[in-house]
Amino acid sequence: MFRSPRNWAVAVRRPDGEIVVEVHDKPALASRMPWRLPLLRGLASLYESLALGMKALMWSSEIAEPPKEGEEPRKNNFFETTGVIVVSVGFALGLFVGVPYALAYLLKGPLGITTEGSVLFNVIDGLLRVVVFFGYLAAISLMKDVRRLFAYHGAEHKVINTFEHGREPRPDNVATASRFHPRCGTSFIVVLLLVLIFFHSLAFTLLPHNIVFWQKLLVRFGMLLPIAAVAYEFIRLGSKLPNNKIINLFLLPGMLTQFLTTREPEPAMVEVALASFARVREGVEE
Repeated sequence: MFRSPRNWAVAVRRPDGEIVVEVHDKPALASRMPWRLPLLRGLASLYESLALGMKALMWSSEIAEPPKEGEEPRKNNFFETTGVIVVSVGFALGLFVGVPYALAYLLKGPLGITTEGSVLFNVIDGLLRVVVFFGYLAAISLMKDVRRLFAYHGAEHKVINTFEHGREPRPDNVATASRFHPRCGTSFIVVLLLVLIFFHSLAFTLLPHNIVFWQKLLVRFGMLLPIAAVAYEFIRLGSKLPNNKIINLFLLPGMLTQFLTTREPEPAMVEVALASFARVREGVEE
C-alpha cells in the first residue's frame, strides 16, 4: 500500500497471478484546519493510517481469498471494523503499556525503589516496554506468513527509496535499493517508546505520589496520544533534515529495528509494490 497527499492505493495478487489495484482519494481530515497544525496533524495522520490500514487489510483478504462457489462474499460493516480496531488497540495497550508497568511495579521492592515517581522506576518501565516490544517482534517473525508480510514491507521500502533517490522505479533499480526507510511505522513506534521514557519520568515526578496503581496506569494510557503526536513531529523533522546527525542518531534504533520488520522481497513482491506505487503516482501527476 502507498499513500500520497491526494490518494492511496493497495495492490494484491490474486490466486491466479493477476495483480489487482484499488485506488481511493485520501481522507481529507489531515488536510483540514485545525488538523494541519503541529501535534494535531500527528493525531489526524495516526487515525487515518489506522483506518486506511484496516480498509486495505479487509479488501486484500477478500481478493487474495475469494469466496468459494456458492458462498456469499464477506461483508465488513462499520461495527465489525470498529470492533476489530478496539480489540487490537486494547491488546496493544495491555501488552506494551500494562504488562511492562506491572512488571516494573513488581520489581520495585527488590530493586529498592521507594516511589513510582522516581526517574529510575520510569526508566525501568520504559526499558521493559522496549524488551516486550522487541520480544513480540522476534516471536512473530518466526511465523511463515509474517515473514512473507515483512518481505512485502521490504518491497514497499525499496520502491519508495528508489523514487526518493531520483531513480525511476523499475525492477532493476528497485533490486539495488535499501529496504530501510526512516519514515517507516516501525521507526515511529521506537521513537514513541523512547519519548515515553522521558515524558513518564517528568510527569510522575510532578504528580502526587499517593495516587494508586490503577490511576497511574490510566495516566500512562492517557499520555499515549499526545506523546504519539510529539513522536510524529520528530519523524517529520527527520524527513526534512535527512543529514542532521543528532536526529539520525535518535532515529537509528528505529532503522535497526527494520532488520526484524522487513526482509528482502522476491521479484514477484516487488512487482506488486510497483503496481500500487504507479497508480498513486498517476494520481499525483494528473
